[in-house]
Order: sequence, then structure tokens, then C-alpha cells
Amino acid sequence: MQGLNTRSDTELVQRAKEGDAGAFEVLYAHYHARVYRLLYGMLGNREDAIDLTQEVFVRAWIELPRLQIEKTLYGWLRRTAVNLGIDHLRRSKLVRFQSLDAPLDDEEGEPFEWQIPDDTQDVHAAVELNELQECLHHALQQLSAIHRVVVVLHYIEEVPVEEIAQQLSIPVGTVKSRLARAREALRRHLEPLLNKGNEENGMR
Repeated sequence: MQGLNTRSDTELVQRAKEGDAGAFEVLYAHYHARVYRLLYGMLGNREDAIDLTQEVFVRAWIELPRLQIEKTLYGWLRRTAVNLGIDHLRRSKLVRFQSLDAPLDDEEGEPFEWQIPDDTQDVHAAVELNELQECLHHALQQLSAIHRVVVVLHYIEEVPVEEIAQQLSIPVGTVKSRLARAREALRRHLEPLLNKGNEENGMR
């Protein structure tokens, strides 16, 4: 999931600023799926993720004349996507980020598409991977919106805790607390599958 190199992004953004629609299409093609996965992970709803992904790139196109990128374009896209995702959750009354300590009810939604490598031709291994993926889907779905957001940002997007705190306008300690709670919840959901795998490995 690596981005284009800094020089490529910078050159493509500059060409897009000069009216080269093809350059923007290259950037869109490269980052579209990644932005979608981020929003899907945050929202748990395919249609909302699709709509907001389009909105992210519409805003990128509108902001092109003023757009300055430090490294890759994805940094700007990610910040915009997270802000849009948070606004959507707030409007939907699924989460109130200002209520830092109040636990939220679990929300229903479609599971996040975890990126599990599957380069094996072994049927049994493929079945195990599918089972693991389904379990991960279900586990993430059980998290409240506020917990799912920080999990996706930190563990999927690899955003530092300090940056998450800044973007969500909450203390670093709150981010760490949410991550700890989310890890414990995920562990509880995944424990039966992990125990099953250990038992099967012991029988082989």
C-alpha cells in the first residue's frame, strides 16, 4: 500500500494544477482504493464510504490551486477523509468526540475489509484465511464508532497516537485509553478463533 514517491506526487500535483486532467486521474487511480478503505473502516458502511471517497477527491480537485504537499498527496487525502468521516459520524449521532469518557453503544455496520495476504494455493490454508478474515470483520464491527476510528487510524493507517489526538482534538491519553479498550474488545472477540487454531496446530 505504498504511495507514489514524493517526486512523482509533487510532479503530478503540479501538472494537475496546470490543467493536466490526466495527471489528476493518475493520482485518483493510485489513492482511490486506499481512501475508500480508510473511510469504510471508520464508517462501517459501503455506500457512505463511496460517497465520502468521491467527496475527498472533489475537494482535492477544488483545492488544487492552493494545495501544497509535504511528502505525498496521501497525507492531505487522509486528513481530509478523516475530517469528513468524523463530521459524518457526528451528523449521524453515532459518536460525540467531545464526550471523551462516556462509553458508546456498539453500532451496526458492514465489517472493515482487512488486508490479509493470500498467496498460498493450499486449499486448507485458504479456508483458514477466510475464517480469520470473517472473524476480524465481525470483531471490528462490534467496536463502537469512536473505538473503530482510532483502531483504523493507528493500526491500519499507522498514524502516530499524537497525530490522532491532534486530528480528533482529544488528549493523547484518551487516544491511548481508547486503543487499550479496543485491543481488549478485539482480543475477546478473536480469542475463540485463536484458541481453536492453537488446538488444531497441537493435533498436527
